[in-house]
Amino acid sequence: MTDYKAYRAHVGINNVEMTDAVHSIHPGFTKVTASMVNAPERYGVCLLPEAERHLVLRYGEGPGLSSVEFAGEAKVKPHSRSNRKKGNAVTFRMNDELYKQTITLKEKSGFATMQELLETLLLDYLDRNAPGRHEK
Repeated sequence: MTDYKAYRAHVGINNVEMTDAVHSIHPGFTKVTASMVNAPERYGVCLLPEAERHLVLRYGEGPGLSSVEFAGEAKVKPHSRSNRKKGNAVTFRMNDELYKQTITLKEKSGFATMQELLETLLLDYLDRNAPGRHEK
C-alpha cells in the first residue's frame, strides 16, 4: 500500500491539505477517513485510484504515486451524490474468515466492486428461490 505520510513529506503538504484535496472530489472523505488511510496496517483502507491521480495532478509525483501509473487515463471526475441511482443501502458486519473468503471470491470472479459481487449473488439467490419456480 502507498505510504501517504511519505508522499506528503516528499511533496511538502500536510494532512489537512491532502484531506481537503481529496474531499474536493469525494465529499464523503473526512478527517476520520484520512486517519484510516494513514494507518493502512490497522484499517486496510487506501485511496481510490482517482483520488491518487488527483493528488499527483495537484501536487506532483512522490513515493508510491507516479503519473506513469495513470498514463492515458481520463481526467478525474468529481464525485456527485446525484449520480447514485440506487438509493437504498444495506450494511452488515462479518467475521474475518468470511470477509477473506468474500474478497477472494470477488477477485477470482473478476468483479470490480463488492457492490457488483453482492448484487449478483443476491439476484441469483432470489431467482433460484422465486415462488413457483420448480427445479427440473
